[in-house]
Amino acid sequence: MSGYIDLHNHILHNIDDGPATLSESVFQAQAMVEAGYSTVVVTPHVVEGEPVPQVILERLRELQQELDRRQINLTLLPGAEHHIEPRILERLQADQGLTLAGSRYLLLELPFNQPLPIYTEKLIHDLTAKGYCAVIPHPERTAALQVDTRLIHRLHQSGAIYQLTWGALTGRLGPRPEKTARHIIEAKVAHLFATDAHNFDGRLQEVEKATARLADLLGSDKVDSFLRERPLAVINDQPLNLEPAGKPLPQKSKKFTFFKRSH
Repeated sequence: MSGYIDLHNHILHNIDDGPATLSESVFQAQAMVEAGYSTVVVTPHVVEGEPVPQVILERLRELQQELDRRQINLTLLPGAEHHIEPRILERLQADQGLTLAGSRYLLLELPFNQPLPIYTEKLIHDLTAKGYCAVIPHPERTAALQVDTRLIHRLHQSGAIYQLTWGALTGRLGPRPEKTARHIIEAKVAHLFATDAHNFDGRLQEVEKATARLADLLGSDKVDSFLRERPLAVINDQPLNLEPAGKPLPQKSKKFTFFKRSH
């Protein structure tokens, strides 16, 4: 199988916690091709506007030129993984932020282990009102969502959709992310999947195993949709044909403060 599209990938060199050198980026690109991918949206971490889009685009051009020179058939598209902060909408409207391949879809990273900022739902609602769609990457690793699964539905009702990591389905990311990922799938709010690859091994090696497990849960036709059809709609800036979300599960744990105030 081939022609897969990855919407979340740290493949650019010397820009975040992905590859350190251009050569390592090339190795990762070759591994992506061998795993069946033909298109990758590059999504380096962006915190409070840094690095700026010009830096990301220049690094993308450099890597694409090297891949073309080596005849590695992988197309790179621009993007970013924006860590949540109050000025994201302002930056986007000022062309100081990158969406996925220039589409309405925006990767909006939530904190892993801290409570969510108090403005989280409002920001997602405001992004939606301005025509953007907040895509929450790796929700299965966000402690606030692990503890209170009702919050998953609240953010979705505000306009967010969810992008799970393939490796979460195999247990590679730990038992709690795996359990949360399965809940998200069962609740019918697993909208996209991605590798979130940071190097040329690790999570990429989990894709085949993870897609087999997802096929057992949802059927093989849905797997192809997650590998090609839905990500193609995203990069073409088309709406996703999503089924209605299921009902939230009853929540027992109340040991976590889900929102924090910004300072």
